[in-house]
Amino acid sequence: MPSPVLIAIDASPACTSLLDLARRYCRPEQHHLHVLLAIDATFAVHGQPALYTRGEEEEYPAACEEQQQAERAVQDAVAVLRESGFTCDGSVVAAEPVAAIVDQAKALECELIVMGHRHLSRLGRLLDPSVSGKVIDRVGCPVLVGVAG
Repeated sequence: MPSPVLIAIDASPACTSLLDLARRYCRPEQHHLHVLLAIDATFAVHGQPALYTRGEEEEYPAACEEQQQAERAVQDAVAVLRESGFTCDGSVVAAEPVAAIVDQAKALECELIVMGHRHLSRLGRLLDPSVSGKVIDRVGCPVLVGVAG
């Protein structure tokens, strides 16, 4: 049975390098990949992205656009990984990213998490520690961190 690997992305162009990392270090015959994108709950129309109504779309255009962009990013990532021969699925969740990544990794019993890292100054890191650093501190599996740039 393939071992699960979680790939935590955002909707930025940098997620391409994360998919490259996953393809480099994972094997289609050995790993099942799950792509996860967590959007800020304040931008979620409700707990189930993609289920918003026409009225919500008119009343909350920024939130709906955020969700649509997230859904497209996950669909595109899953398609790229499937084209490379992986079994893969994906999800968009409306939650705080660290909690979403840790909860999903535990639920899937992941062998590995692949995620990105943003460059912060020392002061910036002191004021707001990175998501990847928080995940590493809270999860019980290896985390492969890709650095864009």
